[in-house]
Amino acid sequence: MCVTDGVARIMQIGEAEQFLEKEFDDFAIGYQHFPSLFQLGVADSAVHSSGVSYLLSLGLECGIPAIAEYPVSIHAIDPWKQLGRVRPDSIWFHPKTHQPWLAFEFERFERGDENKIRGKVENLILSYHQSQKTIELCVFIYWLRSSLAPRSIAPIFNTISKGFQKQGQKVPPPGCKFFVYKMVFTDIKTSSISRAKGTKEQSTGYYIPNSTRLIVQEVRKINDNR
Repeated sequence: MCVTDGVARIMQIGEAEQFLEKEFDDFAIGYQHFPSLFQLGVADSAVHSSGVSYLLSLGLECGIPAIAEYPVSIHAIDPWKQLGRVRPDSIWFHPKTHQPWLAFEFERFERGDENKIRGKVENLILSYHQSQKTIELCVFIYWLRSSLAPRSIAPIFNTISKGFQKQGQKVPPPGCKFFVYKMVFTDIKTSSISRAKGTKEQSTGYYIPNSTRLIVQEVRKINDNR
């Protein structure tokens, strides 16, 4: 990590991994800049936009340029360019090369969403190839309510390890690291999370006072043996 203009900038992919692991453990940045996600709660329909904004802010916080829904396909050459435009939810760019470096997808995952989720994983794999392999880490984060669970995440890891077919073309597995995280949300009214205590009274009159408000309960890395 180097310091430029007073900003600590992550320069190595290992540093980025450690940064994400720490943040998903203590939510230091999230707690400071995204009280709606971690203290006050958000409406179910606002989780996706809030989560993507959070991911963008993490990159900016450590000096990495980050763009939402960036069309990685503009970097592609044939045959990858022919497979269509891919826009991951967030792309972080290497601070020196200014090329796509980390790719993120953030998506709801419940029963019946297996095909949709597999499509998001395929997007990340394709973004790796379309970036001309400048992407060094793909991160897929699926979110769900604490009382719900998808049928199985095995197809996700099968796609990551074996690749997939698209328009009759074989798309090999990515040659970069690929992390999968589960983000669990809980209703703030029933939450026992200590950092949520003291916010229930304060949030009276919040912009969604009569709606279910969800806060992040935990973020856990998922391995392919689960």
